[in-house]
This record gives sequence, C-alpha cells and structure tokens, in this order.
Amino acid sequence: MKNFKWKKINWGNNSPHKRKAGKNKAELAIHILLSFLIGVYPLILFEINIGSFRIQHLILTLCTLGTLLYCFILIRSGEWSFSFCRNRLEIAVLMLTIYAIFKIIYKIIITNEKNLISYEYEMAILALSALYFLVLSKPVFEEVYFDLLCYSSLVVFALLLMKYFCGDGADDVAAILIKDKSGIASYTILACMTGLWQYLKCKDKLRSFFYMGVLVIGFLVLFVNQNRISIWIMAMVFFVIPLVQRPTAELVKKDMQMFFVFLFMLCNMSLLTNYTNLLLVDIHYDLEQSVYLELLAAIGGIFFFKYWDRIPEGVDLKRLVMRKMRRGYQFVFRLAGIIFMGIILGGNCWNSLPDGFGMAAVKGFAIPLVNEVYQEKSTFYLCFEQFGVVGSLLILAVCVLLITEVRKNARLDKPATNMLVLIAGVFLIQLLFFKVSISILPVYWIFAVLAISYKEKKEKVFISKIKFE
Repeated sequence: MKNFKWKKINWGNNSPHKRKAGKNKAELAIHILLSFLIGVYPLILFEINIGSFRIQHLILTLCTLGTLLYCFILIRSGEWSFSFCRNRLEIAVLMLTIYAIFKIIYKIIITNEKNLISYEYEMAILALSALYFLVLSKPVFEEVYFDLLCYSSLVVFALLLMKYFCGDGADDVAAILIKDKSGIASYTILACMTGLWQYLKCKDKLRSFFYMGVLVIGFLVLFVNQNRISIWIMAMVFFVIPLVQRPTAELVKKDMQMFFVFLFMLCNMSLLTNYTNLLLVDIHYDLEQSVYLELLAAIGGIFFFKYWDRIPEGVDLKRLVMRKMRRGYQFVFRLAGIIFMGIILGGNCWNSLPDGFGMAAVKGFAIPLVNEVYQEKSTFYLCFEQFGVVGSLLILAVCVLLITEVRKNARLDKPATNMLVLIAGVFLIQLLFFKVSISILPVYWIFAVLAISYKEKKEKVFISKIKFE
C-alpha cells in the first residue's frame, strides 16, 4: 500500500504583497480577541441565563465566531490566509466541531415548549474550535498575555477574599466562581503559574514585588479554598519548572524562594483556622500534619543548602546551569508523583490503617485527598454524560493528539514555549480530576494551542563545564 499524506489546502491569496498588507489587520483582530478572553472575560462571573445558556457561553461564542467570520471575510481580499488539514489534530478538532453542530440540530428538533434543552456544552465546543483555528493561523505569543492574567486575577482574588473574610458582598458579582470550588482551584493554579513565570524572568525589582504579591494572594486563595488536588498540583509545579527550563542558579534560587513562601503559608494555615476567627468559611487544617510538613521542609532545606553552598563566590548565577541539582528535582518530582498515585490507588483502604506512631498523620493526608477525588466529577465523565460515546471519543482523541503535538514543540532553548507546554500539561491533568470553569477554560485552551503552534526563536547559549571542589 502506498503511503499517503493529507493534502495541504491554503485558504486565501498567498501573494506576498497582499499578505503583508493584510497581516497586521488579521493579527490585530486575533490579538484583541485573545487579550479580551485573557484579561476581561474571566471577570464576567455574575450569573445571568439567556434562553438555554448562560451569558458566559453567549459572550464566548459570539466573540470567537464573530472574529472567525471577520477573518473569513478578509480571505477574499487576500488579507488573511489559513492552511488547513496539516495534521491529525486539526482533523480531530474539525470532526468534533461537526459532531457538535449535528448535536445542536438534533436538540433543536426534539425541543418543545415543555422540554427546554441546554446548548451550553455544544456552544463551548464550537467556540473553542473557532479559537483553535484563529490562534493556529496567527500563533504569536506575547508576554502581555501573562501580565493581563495577573492583573485580572487580582480582581478575582479580591472578590474571593471578600467572601472568605467578610462573608458577603461578592455573592452576586462572582456567583459563577463562588459556587464552583474546583473552578476556583483551576483559576488560581493558572494565575499562580503565570505569576511565577513572570517573577522568575523579571529583572526589575519593583515588578518582582508585584508578581510576588500576586503569588502570595493566590496561595492564600488556594489554601482557603482547600482543594487538595490543586495544592498537590501547584506544589509539583515548583519542581517541574527547573525541568522544563534551563536550570540556572538564578532561576533555581527564585523558584525555591517562592516554594518556601508556599510551604510557610501552608504550614501556618492550621494556626489561622484553629486559633483565629478571621475566616468565615468552613475549612480545617490539622496542626499535627503541619508539624510533620515543617519537618519535611526542614530536611529538604538541609539537602538544598548543602548543595547550594558549593557554589563559589563571585559566580554569575544567571549563567551558571545546575545540572546535578536538576537530577535531584527529577527524583523529587517522580517520588511525589508516585506518592500521589499511590494514595489515589489506595482508595478506602487507608481507613483501615492503625492510629499508631505517625499513621494518624498519613491517614490525615490520604483520606481527605481520596474522598475529594471520588466526589469530584472529572471533565471526561461530563463528556460521556453530555456528548455520549462518539463525542467523548473525539474529545479523547483531541487530548491525545494535543499531548503528541505538545511534546514535539518542547525544547530547553525555547523558554516561553516550555512554559506554555507546562500550562497545557497542567490543563490536561486537571481534566482527569475535576471540571474546568467556563470562565477560565478559554484561557487554558489559548495557551495549549500556542504550546503546539508558537514558533519561538531559539536561545543561543555557549556551554563550558565548571568543576566545583
């Protein structure tokens, strides 16, 4: 049998002169859309139902499909072009879009006045598909996207903290997020990841304090929300950063600084919840578990500083790459992943452990995490619930192909791309445990598509080995 390839179809006039004339107009429209979805759309958290779907779905659908229609109008004049059917992922996304359209038509046929049916999930698929093709046509990543998310996250965090410490005042403004504990976790993880990346690469001290403030407030929201899965994911992000980025001493130092702040706040949450009345939400952190966590952090700190002290004085930390420490991060990350999966696979068997020395703390860590995993509805479960077997298999195919494409684009000499790859990985992991809120889902999707399509200029580095005595 002869090998075959999908034929590449170019939509639009590819004349160099016309592409140059229309390039800025198309890029401007897509840039405005992405900036709106990243910086403004997550702030639309009030609850208003219009017909069969919420206002969030309506705004998302109108903005994405409207921009796509505008770009298609530009095709005729040669001001926008798009190459279609380039890989299997695009075919899978197109098939999923067609399936969602047929699903909508079927629902319209069977709907009557007494039997109103929601179109939210189908509209979300159409909007994300349109967003996929728009981003893919002009895959340009700008650092301002991360800054926009950091700025808007402060508003969301302020509303959530108002709810946690004041009890009211934000129920109507942030109703969508306040009712969704997993949605808060998903949003906070993304905001903290982008804030961490901006802090790691920032060279200005004043802006570094700003990003540090975003992270501290985000950590507080994360701990008060007390979604244990999200706390595990965020903790493991600190160990993944030196693996997906070139582990310079400067990056490792800043990463561990924020990890220390993360652990310090987590260990002291038991004091905040047990000895003060500041929080007006029902959460509990065990004091004994906090002590064990502090001991573990102290042991880890001994090993870290023992290796760090080997760095000679006067060495430029921005140019020193710590390869051996990177191996240590790999070990810790794998160990944490095995422990996490072991706890999940242990299931209800953790209840049978005796309350001997140290076992009470182990049960206190394991049992709440297992219960949370079992209580949450994962995104894949919702797919089978809403789209049936065919639609769910198409969504699974998109996720698998997305993983394949993401791995192809990951390289140590492309730092921004690697950060986008990490965000895409965290996004796909979250789908296994809980659903992602509609207010932040488009932002995750934008970064995931950029992770497979952004063509970043490679960093040029010169390597010379240094042996420490």
